[in-house]
Amino acid sequence: MALNAAPSFASFDVTSRTEGRSVDSVLWDAMFPKSRLLQVLGQGPKINQQRHEWIGLSADPTYVTSVASGTDVDGTTDGTALILSAADAAKVQTGTILMNMDRATPIGTYQRNELLLLTTVGTDGTCVVTRDYGVFAAGAGSLVHGSTDKFRIVGTILQEGSSAAQDPNTYLADTILENYTRIQSMKMQLTGSQKARAMEVVDSEVERQWQRSLLNLKNQMCRLVAYGVNSATAVGSDSVIRDCKGIEDFFVDNLVAANPLVDYATTTLTYTAINNLLIRLANNGADPESTNLKILTSYGTKDVMGSWEADKVRTELSNEQVGREISVFKSTLGFQLEIIADPIIDPSDLFIIDPEKIKFVPFRPFETSEWGLGTPAPNGDDMWYQRTLGEYTLEVVDPGVAHAMIGYLDW
Repeated sequence: MALNAAPSFASFDVTSRTEGRSVDSVLWDAMFPKSRLLQVLGQGPKINQQRHEWIGLSADPTYVTSVASGTDVDGTTDGTALILSAADAAKVQTGTILMNMDRATPIGTYQRNELLLLTTVGTDGTCVVTRDYGVFAAGAGSLVHGSTDKFRIVGTILQEGSSAAQDPNTYLADTILENYTRIQSMKMQLTGSQKARAMEVVDSEVERQWQRSLLNLKNQMCRLVAYGVNSATAVGSDSVIRDCKGIEDFFVDNLVAANPLVDYATTTLTYTAINNLLIRLANNGADPESTNLKILTSYGTKDVMGSWEADKVRTELSNEQVGREISVFKSTLGFQLEIIADPIIDPSDLFIIDPEKIKFVPFRPFETSEWGLGTPAPNGDDMWYQRTLGEYTLEVVDPGVAHAMIGYLDW
């Protein structure tokens, strides 16, 4: 990709078309055609603090699980006691309606699944329920519940004149996760003899270096998205390496490896493996109709995906053309995901991301400095130097709803 044509060769600096010393607009425009990933992420608002805080919103509670001890809403009796863990009890309140997720619980003439209405919620997890809340079987509950079954939170109804203090599910607090920033740099230089050449020759040499540096910068920023790790020490010293988390480190560090949106068990990539992750995202609140999810993967993995059901994929035959590219993944729930392949992504990994909830956020916009021969800051070297320096972090919102990954794939 060539830079936009300069109006003249009056300057050695092909980035000088920007106002002042900031060159962010030129850098981002130049990198976008090279990287679909950077293009879909874009930039967020500038931050004004050294340690940027990631916004980590947990998914809204969607289910609770009964514990075995003392439970009588199981297959042995039609009792009304439901024992939850203290953590699960904090997710529900009086008026919450539950339905069994692990098994069918048919009751009544039409064999409808039983609804349970919570009438008492103890802080220790001991709950009392109204059996057959829908009165599908004259109030008689099902006898097929298991003592450790998982129950979906179908909804919560409030009584007239209800107290706000007894309504804990109306607000879900943010989990703030801190993150430092990464410094990015590009440097160009010319010898005195190169600088003395005709202006067009010099400009072409600088642009060659600029293009090569842009490619490296693109790779560095894509690597940050996937594999950045947080700085281990505080800032404020010239010996501190500045870095910030990428989405993989975010998943396994702040959301732990037990995160259901991270699949380490599937070692062979299949349609079902990706589809199952999308089902988990939907269960956590992702909407197939409104999300703009993308699959971020390696070149080799995209090639594997292109071979799936080759005999069943409709292709449009064109003269003088052979082969095909699979560019969209469609799930059974209706998610349609563009497939973005990038050489930086390890063949072991596949990421599902919502680019609307991942942004590069500038701490310091890219600025250019020059020194040496022929500049206001000579240093005695027979060289001209130019360095472009900036500092960015990555903001991730809604990790429990918007993003997932498959790791440990076979190569």
